[in-house]
Amino acid sequence: MDHRGLRERLTGAGCTSCGAAIPVDRIAVLADRGDVAFVELSCPRCDSRTMAVVIAEGPADPVLDIAIDAGLAGGSAVDEDDVRAVHRLLVDWRGDLRTLLEPPGRGMAGGRSR
Repeated sequence: MDHRGLRERLTGAGCTSCGAAIPVDRIAVLADRGDVAFVELSCPRCDSRTMAVVIAEGPADPVLDIAIDAGLAGGSAVDEDDVRAVHRLLVDWRGDLRTLLEPPGRGMAGGRSR
């Protein structure tokens, strides 16, 4: 499935949890559509797994969606406070994932129970 050599080209991408470099044998190309590919990165240091979208930018190196998302790249790992906050958010949630993730003003209100 890796006819474009994406695994080798993505080697060294940083883990979204701990920042460790991901070796070639821990990168799986799940689907490749030419200009967009879906990959799984498995970290040998912290054992986390990340699903990512690879966006082709012409002949240049591919761009991982996680690498350009400042909220994830180099961020801290999820801790107990994060889990509690998400639990509080979802405890009364009655909507679907799409309405939960829509921008403010378009989501949330439709799914929250009253």
